[in-house]
Amino acid sequence: MTTPEIRLWKVADGAVPEEVPRSEVGLEKRLEDWLEGNIAMLDPDLMVVGRQVTAYGGIIDLLCIDREGYLVVVELKQGRTPRDVAAQVLDYASWVKDLVVEDVEEIGKRCAKIEGSLAEAVQERFGSVPNALCEHHRAIIVAEAADDSTERIVRYLSEWGVPINFARIHAFKDASGQEILAQAFLVAPEVARDRVRLSSNRRPYLRAGEMQALADANGIGDLYRKLKETVAKVLISPSYYSETTGFSWRFEDNRTSTVLFIYATKRDGDGLSFTIHATRCCDCLRISIEELRAMLPANVRDENVRSWQGSSPAEKESAVGLRGSFQGPEDVDRFVAGLRRAKERLATD
Repeated sequence: MTTPEIRLWKVADGAVPEEVPRSEVGLEKRLEDWLEGNIAMLDPDLMVVGRQVTAYGGIIDLLCIDREGYLVVVELKQGRTPRDVAAQVLDYASWVKDLVVEDVEEIGKRCAKIEGSLAEAVQERFGSVPNALCEHHRAIIVAEAADDSTERIVRYLSEWGVPINFARIHAFKDASGQEILAQAFLVAPEVARDRVRLSSNRRPYLRAGEMQALADANGIGDLYRKLKETVAKVLISPSYYSETTGFSWRFEDNRTSTVLFIYATKRDGDGLSFTIHATRCCDCLRISIEELRAMLPANVRDENVRSWQGSSPAEKESAVGLRGSFQGPEDVDRFVAGLRRAKERLATD
């Protein structure tokens, strides 16, 4: 499967739709300026850190960071052969993987993209700061013209867990000379990010007993056991990852949607840490955000959940998350009791 071909039509009042032809004007000389000025045209979850960044003697066109704290190499193909551009971007990625926050801050200051700290810049751009910055990375090749060889190479690498993607920018020009741009990814961005998570995960997924042992070792074993056993009676049975346990809601058509994660490690000081997708949880249980907050510990605060796997377009735009920690069994009891009441109301509606 290749990058989809995009066609555009202009619709005037009462007129038959008129197709807008592809533009023959080369974009690649202008793309870097445009992407630096508005990286959202490539991906709204990116922020530019530096342009023309030296790496291993080469030059990275754009170095970015995304909403999840991953570093992102954006490289324009600009006439290079598929083998050359793929090798070059992988070489750059091998350099980026060793960067730490201080390195990225220095690049950002040198390129006049960051004034204060990297965390402050990310907070200002996205409204929240992920738990970790610069621990993972990925790369995007951008080109005006696609060729089968580049797409084969990128798809192969991506399917084998290499964090790389390909975006094609399509140019159109109508009869008045107005230019229109469109963009298409070879691999859906959310799928590419999930592959980064899997390939970058430094810990293997744990089994139930191993997760309990990890919680025990962190001094939160009793709370973890209590919440897992009681919540599982309201939501569907838990799924286990590297240090988190996820709980989902099952719909009548058997679809599932993850709404809660609890952590077997201490994430927010003492207590059993959690992240809840408030938008999904409230939609499933038909309760308000205020009702959900009342069920949770007093230390609850906002958390970004818009990039959770399976997010709908609406969730990517405006989903609300909550984060905090259960400090004792009474916190767990209050939360589970609230879930049960809401589920019982659903059954009687």
